[in-house]
Amino acid sequence: MLSHPLVYKYNWIYFLLFCLTLGAFQFVALNQTGLSIEGTFYDSLSSATLLAIILIYLVITLSFYHPDKYVLVFVASVALLLSILFTVIIEMMYPLYYSPEEIQILGEGIFLPRFMFTFLLLVGATTVAWFYFRTKDLEEGLARQEESDKASKDAELYKLRQQLQPHFLFNSLNSINALIGSKPELARKMVLQLSDFFRGTLRREESKFIPLSEELEYIRLYLEIEQVRFGHRLQASIDAPEELMNIPIPPLVLQPIMENAIKFGLYGTIGDVCIKVEAKRDANFLYIAISNPYDASSSQVKGTGFGLAAIKRRLYLLFARNDLIDTRNSDELFTAYLKFPLPHD
Repeated sequence: MLSHPLVYKYNWIYFLLFCLTLGAFQFVALNQTGLSIEGTFYDSLSSATLLAIILIYLVITLSFYHPDKYVLVFVASVALLLSILFTVIIEMMYPLYYSPEEIQILGEGIFLPRFMFTFLLLVGATTVAWFYFRTKDLEEGLARQEESDKASKDAELYKLRQQLQPHFLFNSLNSINALIGSKPELARKMVLQLSDFFRGTLRREESKFIPLSEELEYIRLYLEIEQVRFGHRLQASIDAPEELMNIPIPPLVLQPIMENAIKFGLYGTIGDVCIKVEAKRDANFLYIAISNPYDASSSQVKGTGFGLAAIKRRLYLLFARNDLIDTRNSDELFTAYLKFPLPHD
């Protein structure tokens, strides 16, 4: 239900004071013409009451209809019609509280000033009311657009998270299939770990941010699953100070990078590989670096770049920044750098 701005909260008090001030002003002005005090009092009271009714009607009408085009013509036309209506009604009421001689005085010197004053007053009132409701429309439109954008962004974030997981799932299922015949105990262990991993994924789906400690625990579980596949060849080092553990970051944002690190670090090689995760912070950001050795000359592993592109897109949707992920190659070491804006206290 529409809340009338003239009666919203304490606005009715201001509106009443305005009408009383308007009536007092008319009483003083009419009293200078030599009319009777009783007549000018009732005239001023009638005028203020009628103007109050017209203003309330005007605001109600503009709440339903306020055109976007030809606004000046609309404002002038509405003010002119209502001014004529007001003047005609007031003149019809003259015989109720004025004598014929006083009515003649009113007709000779009061009609035009009263009409012009009413016209200018209604022009101002119509303009203010039009701006008020036009502004409300724009604010409501922006609110709807923001809500629509948020829903679209959430849907895209969900889609990106879902697109990242099948790569890991397919690789894990292939590994389980390979272990079933030769090492059934390891296959059974991997199935249980995979179940715990995806159970944790489901719990995190509804969360936009989780503590760093939860994300790192998730990464440790992921590494345990991969270590079943690669054995002692896969080693990991996670360096994250305890004071950083409660910093919120997006869930499931590190796992695709870890998957890339394992893919490019272990596939096509026969030696041990150590993947390093380091976290630190400054006043404004949490920094996380994930590095893995790689053979730049190897052509056995090719990537599409989907994982990094998806993470970059997720971070942009969450923080509206395109500079939150970077990669560097140096001395046969590939490093992905992420930074997360810290929440303001």
